[in-house]
Amino acid sequence: MSGADRLAGLLLPPKVRKCVDQHLAGIERAQAADEVHRWLDRAQSLIEGLEAAGALNASTIEALYIHFDDVALARLAELGQ
Repeated sequence: MSGADRLAGLLLPPKVRKCVDQHLAGIERAQAADEVHRWLDRAQSLIEGLEAAGALNASTIEALYIHFDDVALARLAELGQ
């Protein structure tokens, strides 16, 4: 199951969902640890922006942070990092 599929339960606006899915896909197809970290940094910046804009509630923001961390750690494990 992809990272995007695991977020299916979160109600996100369509444009936010598209950005989140793009960042998750970037992490999942990363070929090196530095690429995983770069995508994770971008994802965290996206989430910070959504939080600052008040676009999502606090529990959704926290769920996104946790989910991105989990996906990044899983990818790093797959890469043997």
